[in-house]
Amino acid sequence: MGETETLVQRKLSVNRAPVLTLWAAVVAEVLGVEYDEALTLGRAVAGLNAYSKGVSLGLAKSLSPSQLAQKAYTMYEKFWLEIPPGKKVWGASGKLDLDVIRKMVWARP
Repeated sequence: MGETETLVQRKLSVNRAPVLTLWAAVVAEVLGVEYDEALTLGRAVAGLNAYSKGVSLGLAKSLSPSQLAQKAYTMYEKFWLEIPPGKKVWGASGKLDLDVIRKMVWARP
């Protein structure tokens, strides 16, 4: 049996999320989206699908668009970099406090 025949007969066990990510990325690329953006779209599709499934199973809480926007913006404000005084915010380098991020993750309800 040749190498090609051996490869054809192989099957992989994989989670559906990477397959959905790949499928959505390929579709986006076929539609003309650049590779990096297509992969980002694929990840978004898989993530939204997983979230939707979690909500339907009662494992995740569904928020209204306004609740989601408020919660997301509050978290975004905590992610802001510490910019040294006198520096312009746009384009400035700053310090990202990983402990703040870690606390947000561990404080989930």
